[in-house]
Amino acid sequence: MRFVLCPRRAPASGRKVAVVGAGPAGLAAAGELACRGHEVRVFDRLPEPGGMLMFAIPDFRFRKDLVRAGVRELEGLGVVFERAEVVGRAVRELLGRYDAVLIATGAWRSVKLGVKGEELPGVHYGVDWMFSYMLHRLGYGPPPPTPGERTVVVGAGLTGLDVCEVLHRSYGIKPILVYRRPLKVAPAAVALQRLAEKGVISVVESALPVEVVGSSRVEGLKVVSVEPTLERGAPLKPLPGTERVIEADTVIVAAGILPSPPPSLAELGVALGRDGRVVVDENYMTGVEGLFAAGDVASGGTNVAKALDSGRRAAEAIDRFLSRR
Repeated sequence: MRFVLCPRRAPASGRKVAVVGAGPAGLAAAGELACRGHEVRVFDRLPEPGGMLMFAIPDFRFRKDLVRAGVRELEGLGVVFERAEVVGRAVRELLGRYDAVLIATGAWRSVKLGVKGEELPGVHYGVDWMFSYMLHRLGYGPPPPTPGERTVVVGAGLTGLDVCEVLHRSYGIKPILVYRRPLKVAPAAVALQRLAEKGVISVVESALPVEVVGSSRVEGLKVVSVEPTLERGAPLKPLPGTERVIEADTVIVAAGILPSPPPSLAELGVALGRDGRVVVDENYMTGVEGLFAAGDVASGGTNVAKALDSGRRAAEAIDRFLSRR
């Protein structure tokens, strides 16, 4: 995977840009900014650059050696990587040291079901569980909590798909996938249908979780059937008398992800959306001059291609900003 698209670096501009977050948006932005002659330093809390490309998406989906090769190419262009978690007053300090700062910290917070029993042992969240799994595979941490033979995965997006495939490939488990709408309208419908046809997963569709059942730990997931709808945004109408419990010893919730901006943005007065996304204008700039945001932290959870494009477009906007100063 390449993050550098130029044949050669432009002459040095004398301007410095800090990029907070080394996921696809941050790496794409770093490449574009370096190509335009700016000095770029990337700050990230993870053991190595790559963000979700390395630490949330399984290796059978994205080859890690190609991500690492792309990072080496960035380093060859002069981009510097520093492991640091930007908290507290860090963003304000970066604004004082750099001509521009780009926030590209992605979306690492999991959407919760908000149902009774969700706090029981045996309930995990898709992106967190995948992070533990990949951290272990890459040699940086212990394995994730071991899933039981009766594992239910809630959600039919890309994270749910990845969790299901990992359960099958690495643990020999056939999970039950629960989705609140017909599977054919799911974000990962085609791939999940293929898994179902191969017998890798079983699917319970048009079913809404209403409670995680258990005393001291998970024993099942109570769901209610809903009227099937072909529009993802349509209201869900539970069907009376259809509640039942799916037996389970593990529930992995992959119901979506939310932006994860640095906490220090609040003290700067940066506007955030209801879901936590950083509010930016058409030039990817926040309400603070010189502070930009791109990728999932500004748009909400999307996909790798959109994050890469967002990062490059933000870099172009930063370059225009710097040229006017």
